[in-house]
Amino acid sequence: MNVSQSVKLAGIFVALIVLYFLVRGLFGGGPESAPEAVAADEFTVVVDMIEPQEWRDEVVVRGRTKAERKVTVRAETSGVIADTPAELGSLVSKGDVLCRLSVDARQAQLAEARAAFAKAKLDYDAAAKLSEDGFRSETAVASARAVRDQAAAALERAKVELAKTNIKAPFDGVYDERHAEVGAFLNVGDPCATVIKRSPFLVVGAVSERDVAKVSQGDKGRARLATGETIDGVVRFVASSADPATRTFDIELEVPNEEGALRDGVTAEFTVFAQERSAHRVPRAALVLNDEGEIGLRTLGPDDVVAFKPVRLIGETPSGVWVSGLSGQLQLIVSGQEYVTAGQTVNAVPASEAGS
Repeated sequence: MNVSQSVKLAGIFVALIVLYFLVRGLFGGGPESAPEAVAADEFTVVVDMIEPQEWRDEVVVRGRTKAERKVTVRAETSGVIADTPAELGSLVSKGDVLCRLSVDARQAQLAEARAAFAKAKLDYDAAAKLSEDGFRSETAVASARAVRDQAAAALERAKVELAKTNIKAPFDGVYDERHAEVGAFLNVGDPCATVIKRSPFLVVGAVSERDVAKVSQGDKGRARLATGETIDGVVRFVASSADPATRTFDIELEVPNEEGALRDGVTAEFTVFAQERSAHRVPRAALVLNDEGEIGLRTLGPDDVVAFKPVRLIGETPSGVWVSGLSGQLQLIVSGQEYVTAGQTVNAVPASEAGS
């Protein structure tokens, strides 16, 4: 079969093109692919040196102020209020009279009891003297002694009953509330006044079961009140059992109040600073996950070999996150960590130079 000259030329041209690409693939492909392999082995990352620092956890609790001691003083005997010597809102000392009841017949009862005791004592002394001389029996002496002791008990009761007409402050504090005025009749148990201990004060709240292990007695704390005050204190109590309804644990922060500026029942937010420990602060973007799903960091070891360090997040700040699980000084990969794996050798550039 005769083939035209143009077809022959086209076939020769196609054959030359195929031969060119075959030769290029055999001898030219190796040198072009080699740089890619070298580049993969020499991937460049940015590293930053990190060191352990002292860190303490912070637990924020919502609560309120509370007086350490707040007592409503009540009447122990009945009577009409004759006087209220203390001024409302004033400082009172232990034993100061808050409400004075009318004495009524109590003074006469006390005088009668004293007279009865004096007579009974004389009778007993005389009986004892006569018994020594043999003119009285032991039975008569015992009877006189019993009468004397009964009179002494009656005298003591009369003294106590009279003393109860003075309703007194149980401790040093602030006379915070008056419950009855002059002329009011008080029965046994009726309130006279409320006294609040001035210092120390408490800031009380409830901490979640997730955070309760972070705080302990003696930890430092700082409270910010709704009224604007900021006060420092010490944790004095952490409950051992949770509230069944909320699953939270009561906590008390003891704060000084020598000037009497704090008030009972003010809304507060306080921060408890846990015990210090060593931790590392790293950029949030440096955190990665390994093939097992563990959160951690990629660091640079000897000979510029990448290593994966699992960590646990323990805190957060605007400048980074705090992690535990690392030890000592480390070269942390802060750029390129997503593209390298543990065991890979890389080129490292310090972060101070990478930014220049």
